[in-house]
Amino acid sequence: MGADPGCEKISVLFAFDANYAQHGAACIASLISHSAAPLDIVIASSEDPAAFADRFVRSFGGNPRVSLEFRQVKVPSDTSFPTPSKLTLDTYLRFWADELLPGRRRAIYLDPDTIVAGPIEELWRTDLRGNVLGAVPIPNSTRPATHGMPPGSQFFNAGVLLVDLHAWRDGKCRDRCLDYLRRHPERALDGDQDILNLVLIDEWLPLDYVWNVINPFYRPTFDLKLPAAEVARICAQARIIHFNGSHKPWFYLDNHPRKAEYVRSLAQTDWRGWRPPDLTPFNRVRKRVTTVMPKWAKRRGRALVEAARALRVNTFPHDAARGGH
Repeated sequence: MGADPGCEKISVLFAFDANYAQHGAACIASLISHSAAPLDIVIASSEDPAAFADRFVRSFGGNPRVSLEFRQVKVPSDTSFPTPSKLTLDTYLRFWADELLPGRRRAIYLDPDTIVAGPIEELWRTDLRGNVLGAVPIPNSTRPATHGMPPGSQFFNAGVLLVDLHAWRDGKCRDRCLDYLRRHPERALDGDQDILNLVLIDEWLPLDYVWNVINPFYRPTFDLKLPAAEVARICAQARIIHFNGSHKPWFYLDNHPRKAEYVRSLAQTDWRGWRPPDLTPFNRVRKRVTTVMPKWAKRRGRALVEAARALRVNTFPHDAARGGH
């Protein structure tokens, strides 16, 4: 494997447009706060990153441990890139990881709606055992059955990936993913996530859940089929929190228990002083009323919300309850 990766710069890839730049910045701030290693950060975008690059330079450019690089990617025009729900074209840019990080041997990919809550050096040092990438499986995912994958197949959430860039290039993984997408665009229920799982079905290493703790661990939106003690351990030891699905910490009314970590991280960036878009007088009152409601009323309200969400899941199967981005 060569030199000890713990002594190297940690290469981290992001992919987002201007609409997600603020959230990507919060993630980078959390990454810097929790990691002692030097960080080699590449931000890819399907649009001109000049629209937001200056704010990242103001946020992190003075940190001697951080190098920043911005890259625009033009995707092939002969391929359809489905973007269900709130996904954007940028979700597919991780297919170009080896080109975006030339000369690097591995990289960590992070979705911009993640927050790092602990050191990532251990993730960086993970032995991939000959696999192309490491990822966190979605417990009790319905996707293997949906796609007709072999019994016992696991399905990973693509929001956190550890990628062997040499294996990615040598295995022509981008070409294979694009070819599969051209032939089966209907399989991209959660964009690139389905394509990666179907193409690399036997070429990924399952990682501990703590490296990508998705929303259902904190909210019982569906049965994870894990013991309660294991869910509690994962939430307590979370290294990377993923605010996937419709629950996002940048909304005032959102009640994710780790929301404050997003707010604190954002305050370390050029977006300090930002206010949630739903911070209105009505919502202030609404939130105060919710805090003093008796538990039975809250349970009744949650039951109604979950019933509505279950209806949405059945109508839109890429919902967060199935482990989407």
